[in-house]
Amino acid sequence: MVTVETTKDILFALEGCTLCKFIELVTKFLPLPPKIIKLQKPSKEILEYSPTKTFPVLKSGDEFFTGALPIVKYLIKTSKDESDGVILDVRKILLGRNLKEEAKIDTWTNFIFSSLLPITTEIEAQLYGKKKFNSLIFDDALKDLMEVLETVNEQLSLSTFLTSNNIQLSDLLLVSVLFRCYNDVLTQDKVNKIPNVIRMFKFVSHMKNVTDLFGEATPCKKQKTPEPFVEQKEEKENEGEKEGDKKGKKDKKKKKENK
Repeated sequence: MVTVETTKDILFALEGCTLCKFIELVTKFLPLPPKIIKLQKPSKEILEYSPTKTFPVLKSGDEFFTGALPIVKYLIKTSKDESDGVILDVRKILLGRNLKEEAKIDTWTNFIFSSLLPITTEIEAQLYGKKKFNSLIFDDALKDLMEVLETVNEQLSLSTFLTSNNIQLSDLLLVSVLFRCYNDVLTQDKVNKIPNVIRMFKFVSHMKNVTDLFGEATPCKKQKTPEPFVEQKEEKENEGEKEGDKKGKKDKKKKKENK
């Protein structure tokens, strides 16, 4: 049973969830990070509090928030270190120093969420046995991955990082979303086509905050072999419950008809 506290900011995250890791990575840059509770699977108790019935979930006081971007923006904007009379405004570091810079960061975070994340999610699902491996879909996903990364590569030819010469929110998101694919599918022939992406990725991925959370980024010498598809036990149980419900309804209907 998960106890919901009432005082501190608490992040309920799922083990192995890319976006949960992204939020946790951002918290490592905050002077006052939230308490993080990691769960192996979604908790029905916490989902009852989740406005959208999804994970991750942030509890702040009596309010609950979901969605990676809303959560990280809330944490960044409300986190200040006032120790020794010094105020560190991480908002300017991660979210931009002015409206134009903030708009640029939003442009690239939205692009990563809408264009890159669905592709890396599909690739990871097929490689790690969450879906049945389909070579046609997988190859299309790899092709789409490279097209998106070539767009990012062009942007990174203009600056050290995506939006400026400092690490900001969009850079942390890019590395978080790309981490597994870098290790698993970005072989040398692909890496050669996106040198600016790799330069930036290597720099950020070697930071202690990143390695502590994601581990070491390892150049992919050979594409990972897909793991066997394993049907989730919970899904089977749910299907069984649904079949039982259907059978129960049919039995009730027959009884009414017999009457």
